[in-house]
Amino acid sequence: MNSGNNGSCSVASLICSIVSFFVFPYIFGLAGIILGIIGVSKQEKTGLAIIGIILSIIGIIWALSYYGMI
Repeated sequence: MNSGNNGSCSVASLICSIVSFFVFPYIFGLAGIILGIIGVSKQEKTGLAIIGIILSIIGIIWALSYYGMI
């Protein structure tokens, strides 16, 4: 069995970051950032992890500006 790099944290980061644009942006955005950092540190599908981190940050900034926190 392969217990190595399957990229699950990176894919989860991307999914959380996309979901953060629609529901609970702070929770899913933070989860996307954390999972993306874990994915980059494990060096598994780093492209997806970096995209997940960037989209999560954009989602959190969007939520802050939309809800009037900035």
